[in-house]
Amino acid sequence: MDARIDLDALLDLHLGDAHVVRNAGAIATTDVIRTLAASQRLLGTEEIVVIQHTDCGIHRMDPAAFASGIAEETGIEIDWEVPATDSPQSTLAMTLEILRNAPEIPRRDRISGHVLELHTGRLLEPS
Repeated sequence: MDARIDLDALLDLHLGDAHVVRNAGAIATTDVIRTLAASQRLLGTEEIVVIQHTDCGIHRMDPAAFASGIAEETGIEIDWEVPATDSPQSTLAMTLEILRNAPEIPRRDRISGHVLELHTGRLLEPS
């Protein structure tokens, strides 16, 4: 979701090379799982690569304050969880575990993840 990241340039992608799903925090939500299941079942996607990045705003956010702020502004209590994570590596590990255990995703054997060092543009393997 971060506008500072040009995935096409980073991964040398061209139109039609990949199905790109972006969201706040690179977190495997129900919507992400539905989208990936559709991508695999309907469009033949065989591999899933998750890229988390350093300097992600989700790690500076207080989930309770975020939810209460929405409630105060709109009067609506959100019914989705904003997970508390403290680093790109922990968020990536959480997301990979969710995806690798999601029965809706038929091909889970080729799911990998990386952390993008935002200021250098380097993709790091998770530690």
